[in-house]
Amino acid sequence: MLWKLKQRYQKWLEGEKGTILKDWGGKIRIALAFPNRYGVGMSNLGFQFVYDALNRFETVVCERVFYPEPEDLAMLRQSPGGLLSVESQRPLLDFDLVAFSVAYENDYTNLIEMLQLAAIPARARDRTSAHPLVAGGGVALFLNPEPLAPFLDFIFIGEAESLLPDFIDFWKQLEHSSIGRSEILRKMGQSVEGIYVPSFYEPVFNSDGTLDSIRPLDGCGLPERVASRKADLSRSPPCRTAVLTANTEFNDVLLLEIGRGCGRGCRFCAAGFIYRPVRYHGLHELLQAAGPENSGTKRIGLVSAAVSDHPEIVHLCSSLLERGASLSFSSLRADALNAQIVSALESSGRQAVAIAPEAGSERLRRVINKNLSEDQIYNAVEILAQKGILNIKLYFMIGLPTETGEDLEAIVEIAKGIRHHVLYASRGKTRLGTITLSVNSFVPKPFTPFQWTAFAGVGELKTKAKWIQKALGKVPNIRVHFDMPKWAYVQALLSRGDRRVSYFLEKVGLDGLNWRQAMRSSPLNPDFWVMREREREEKFPWEVIDNGIERKFLWEEYQRALEEKESPECRPELNCARCGVCGP
Repeated sequence: MLWKLKQRYQKWLEGEKGTILKDWGGKIRIALAFPNRYGVGMSNLGFQFVYDALNRFETVVCERVFYPEPEDLAMLRQSPGGLLSVESQRPLLDFDLVAFSVAYENDYTNLIEMLQLAAIPARARDRTSAHPLVAGGGVALFLNPEPLAPFLDFIFIGEAESLLPDFIDFWKQLEHSSIGRSEILRKMGQSVEGIYVPSFYEPVFNSDGTLDSIRPLDGCGLPERVASRKADLSRSPPCRTAVLTANTEFNDVLLLEIGRGCGRGCRFCAAGFIYRPVRYHGLHELLQAAGPENSGTKRIGLVSAAVSDHPEIVHLCSSLLERGASLSFSSLRADALNAQIVSALESSGRQAVAIAPEAGSERLRRVINKNLSEDQIYNAVEILAQKGILNIKLYFMIGLPTETGEDLEAIVEIAKGIRHHVLYASRGKTRLGTITLSVNSFVPKPFTPFQWTAFAGVGELKTKAKWIQKALGKVPNIRVHFDMPKWAYVQALLSRGDRRVSYFLEKVGLDGLNWRQAMRSSPLNPDFWVMREREREEKFPWEVIDNGIERKFLWEEYQRALEEKESPECRPELNCARCGVCGP
């Protein structure tokens, strides 16, 4: 039956531009695995970048592996070992390393099942020299690696540009070594900064179940904390789409990362803290990376945590438009929207733009440090509407710390206000636009000021969502979409949990239970990790990682949030030392 799977992969390959096919002779064989379907993985810029970066090493052949399509899953579950790479359709057991790129916590169970489908023991302790090493990397894992720690031989902590050269050099040095698997891992953890080898670290718990510490084993020679590696973007080519395909959310669009991190300091946003300091690629390098000879398409998506904050965004847009490019943006700040950016959207035929107020009231936006006024939001949508961009998508969160009923009412009022401003600014137009609210449940994330706070709870979030839906349900031209609070609960468990959470992952990923069944079968209460407000001095499992941000700074920001006080932006050029990343 594997011939059907191979046929599917061949069809994918035929529809791709930029696929990298290399001879296996004498090379390090790496299966780069994405724990979700092909269409999702190929839309992920980090996954695409690592695929290209690994294949740039002459000594490496890197091929892609994805979680099976629904119609293939039953067949593969009956044929352990049948999970194949896309490029050469070889089983994962033929590779030296299976490296997972993990962006989302809710993909963790797919990762574990993929190991089972590949006939690789899911838990690292059960593997032998007959099995490839299994690694993980990606933003979800350098936020908190502990829930997946029992399943991975080692974990890349930090950004690929800095990590990969040192890792490949280490591998080449040990390529013909006769030392065993465990010793290779120990030496790797000693020699390559940013490599976390969980089997050499032991979590110690207090009698009340809280974490006392995560300590390296005596005599192993590994660091107390694993430093997160950060890239110097001035020395690295911009991260961009390597393989174009029509079978993704971004149909034949070249995604181009123009900067990394965000200096705004929104207190809910993990990316704004773990990627500090904010860094940008230069205009020349971006134009070179987006050149027609490099991209194979004129459709370019500019990607960053805050695209409009790039210091040369106007010149970048105008230069790309002069080349005949069609532009789209991953995110826009309402307070940074200007005539040039809107003109670029208009010239590219964009009919919809997303803006993220995050909270309805200015009070709650002060709590989360959004630094965005109601007038700025209304001004932005008026500018868009005047240019004929009448479809506005708004991102909001519910369940934020200190949220009240008045804050929910403010979401409804600002949505109605935006509708009014769009209609007023677009009067005389032959068509009406749609205001779409995407309302998501707030999940407290590691390494943010809100890492101490509790998740609001599934029942409470459902009640809030129903109230908003009822309040806006009959308003013309407004649509409201909600995420599912039960999945936000799972995300909170996996983002805030320690190594004991692996029990739930095993039950779902290997035993086939759903999350409700797994939680009921466990002697552990998941509310312990999800619903509990943390004490100031409580140790967090993710603090085995050192990303340079001082815990004291995060606590002070949490207190400022509770006091409804805003904080200044992260400005490395001013030699600010508040958070500790840029030194004292």
